[in-house]
Amino acid sequence: MLRKLMGAFTVLILIGVLLTGLFSMEIAKTYYFKSVEEKLISIGKLLQQDINDKLSVGSDLDFRELAVKYGSKTAERITMVDIDGSVMGDSEADPDEMGDHSQRPEIRQAYKEGLGISIRTSSTLKKEMLYIALPLHDGNRTTGAVRVGLPLNDIDVIQNRIWRYIFFAIFTGITVALVLGYRYLSMITKSIREMTDMARTIAGGTFHKRVEVKNDDEIGKLARSFNYMAEKLSSTIKELIDGKSKTEAMLTSSKNGVIAVDNSECIMLINPVAEEYFGIGRNHSEGIPLSEIIEDHEVYQLLKGVISSSHEEPVEFELSRPQYRVFRVFSSPIRPKVRHSRIIGTLLIVQDVTKIRKLEKMRSDFVANVTHELRTPLTSIRGFIETLKEGAIEDKNTRVRFLDIISLEAERLERLIDDILTLSEIENKASQLPVNDIDVVRVIEEEILSIMNKQAREKDIIIETDFGKGLPILKMNKDRFKEMLINLIDNAVKYNREGGRVLLSACRSESNMVLKVKDNGIGIPLEYQERLFERFYRVDRGRSRKGGGTGLGLAIVKHIVLSANGSIDVSSRPGEGTEFKIELPLDGGE
Repeated sequence: MLRKLMGAFTVLILIGVLLTGLFSMEIAKTYYFKSVEEKLISIGKLLQQDINDKLSVGSDLDFRELAVKYGSKTAERITMVDIDGSVMGDSEADPDEMGDHSQRPEIRQAYKEGLGISIRTSSTLKKEMLYIALPLHDGNRTTGAVRVGLPLNDIDVIQNRIWRYIFFAIFTGITVALVLGYRYLSMITKSIREMTDMARTIAGGTFHKRVEVKNDDEIGKLARSFNYMAEKLSSTIKELIDGKSKTEAMLTSSKNGVIAVDNSECIMLINPVAEEYFGIGRNHSEGIPLSEIIEDHEVYQLLKGVISSSHEEPVEFELSRPQYRVFRVFSSPIRPKVRHSRIIGTLLIVQDVTKIRKLEKMRSDFVANVTHELRTPLTSIRGFIETLKEGAIEDKNTRVRFLDIISLEAERLERLIDDILTLSEIENKASQLPVNDIDVVRVIEEEILSIMNKQAREKDIIIETDFGKGLPILKMNKDRFKEMLINLIDNAVKYNREGGRVLLSACRSESNMVLKVKDNGIGIPLEYQERLFERFYRVDRGRSRKGGGTGLGLAIVKHIVLSANGSIDVSSRPGEGTEFKIELPLDGGE
């Protein structure tokens, strides 16, 4: 910009100075020429007066000598012409060789008007001359004319000198003007350059730079306006970034999926949870149609149906790929804050209700199972009571056998109720049981095995132990610990073969206590192992009920382990036996 301004500035100065110089030269030339002309007229009038005076007194004049004399004094060419046109005297040429001058324009004009002026080439000197002619009088009679001439080449020399002065003045003026103009334009364009750099900096995302304001002119006002714009822009961008950061943080922290689409079903916004729900990659961007980022056509059709229907009530649907999930989708129109604005899109809130539905199903199954488990013994008891009331009570053997069965079913009901209450108590985290220091070896050998050995001996099963050296104290509720191992050993005995073995081991692994209960019984098929810890789940229902089980033992074990912040795993092969492995933190999970 500075180069353009300097170029324009230089051209304007050059034009102005040249025009000024040309006009000045013309004025100087005209003035000088007029001065020379007036000078010649003055000289001519003096000579006219002097010669007229001499003629009036009757002096005998030698015009040749007089012309040379006047010429030497005035430094001009002096010519004296008789009335008939013959040259009487000349300061620079021989009068006899000059011929008739009666038709010279200056002579004729002098006779006619009293003053003759002419610029022409002298036929004698072969030079361009300026002539001034005045008539000579002897009384009232015109006797001739006196002429004063000046070569114009002398004027040209003067003019050339004037031109040199003018050109020097032009050069000096342009140089000084360019230097001062460059400094002035640099001051003006400095603020413009700063504003340009500032605009580039702002475009790069930096808003702290400001233009220094030194003057109060238009450039200064522009600079102040630019600084004010930068401050407002910085404030606005900061607010937008803060708002966007807060929005992104809220969307990222949300446990629900959020999808916003415009009226053309193009993505306006989507959070990571929604991306994970529908298998959307992170390489998408705003403005891409929903159909392009959701690869599963079924999912797209479901979401499209929700968008197009604009349900006020949430819509639920199930997906089987890549894993089974149940989603609840809320939809609402998107309107800007401007009053009476049109709808610009649809907002979808996606909730994963899979766990809720599983829990509801588990609760339903639990109620059904409890009802079934309670109804079976109650039906049996009621049947035998009805039989006794109908007369079987009179038969002593029948009465005793029926009463024994009623007693067994009542015990079964009692065990079931006890297990349900135990499971409910374990699941209720509000009920905190005291934590004891458990000597694992002593509790197992003296308290647990003394209870289970009798049951094992009835099936000719041997319970063996394998304890690591220097087992530390385990911090856990003692009753829960015993109940956990008793349930596992009870299962190992029940589902073992006659003459089988059960191995109970304990060792330390870093900060955990590792307990294992292993048998060499019938084993469990792989397809049933995932559901072993579900309430009332039995691999062989008939055999389980025959053994007097309630179907809650392993569920109780799992919840005891989880309440102690431990973990439990099972590994089994049909015909080879089953092993349960429990890891419990030594510090009680604190």
